[in-house]
Amino acid sequence: MARSSRKPGKLGKERPHPIRATSMWRVDQVFLSRKGQRVEVIASLVNDQGGLRNLSTIAPTDDPAEAVRHAARHIAGMGNVYEARNARVRWTRAQSVTAQDELIRDLDLEDEFLDSFLETLDVIRDQMS
Repeated sequence: MARSSRKPGKLGKERPHPIRATSMWRVDQVFLSRKGQRVEVIASLVNDQGGLRNLSTIAPTDDPAEAVRHAARHIAGMGNVYEARNARVRWTRAQSVTAQDELIRDLDLEDEFLDSFLETLDVIRDQMS
């Protein structure tokens, strides 16, 4: 029987694996929600081994475009997130008016996210060479 690589934490709950440089991640989905005067951005990351992680950041703005740019720079700057090409950007259920709204992707914000992500990766690669 294979051993689980997760170790039990307090009260017997399993602790998630840390995001390590040995695991390369890609951005799968990005969710936005309003938090007062700010926008919370949650990025859902996946890796080739089927791992899933959610990273949350609260952008210091109420502008959704600036919020996704802020989150993209933050995520790309981690160093072990290599791709965001097919990332879908959506508002969370709490921000949706109808069930159909939950399915609608924001293509403009997807472009903003991808552009900022790739620009940040280019800057990091230039610094490394």
